[in-house]
Amino acid sequence: MTSKVGFIGLGRMGLPMCHRLLQNGFDLAVHNRSRGKVANILELGARDGTSAGQITQNNDIILTCLPDVATVEEIFLSPGGIIESSRPGQILIDHSTVGINTSKRCAEAAKSKGALFLDAPISGGTEKATDGTLTIMVGGDPEAYNKAFTIFNMYVFKILFCLFNYFFLLNACEAPFIP
Repeated sequence: MTSKVGFIGLGRMGLPMCHRLLQNGFDLAVHNRSRGKVANILELGARDGTSAGQITQNNDIILTCLPDVATVEEIFLSPGGIIESSRPGQILIDHSTVGINTSKRCAEAAKSKGALFLDAPISGGTEKATDGTLTIMVGGDPEAYNKAFTIFNMYVFKILFCLFNYFFLLNACEAPFIP
């Protein structure tokens, strides 16, 4: 059975990522504050989502690519948002680049609903999003990672996976070397 995928955030990175998902046959629903970008991708076969909550309720795997901490917290944590609308076993993936506290809050809130959260910021810019060669740093549940792997392969060339939030890894890499 193919998972239904919801994508929220059709900005410079999210839109080309969605194009790649559609080109590879994914059943994709999208939502964005700027409706013009939604109209464009609907013509390519995406389904329209009227809100973050509606996208979450009607899809199995939810992806976001949002511009800042405030937007991530609003989309994930506000009433009617992703977390409130999620269900047990659902996979929630945030491709935004945000601080560790935001990722932890989203992960804890998802866990309280029985959903699985992956902190998965991307790197590479619009060109690499378009040609499917982004780099992704994924932290979170291994089961969720395994289920999302096929999706990641549509727009990612390099994947770094760890069991915890990637910011922990970055902090460990910056620690002084002690022989």
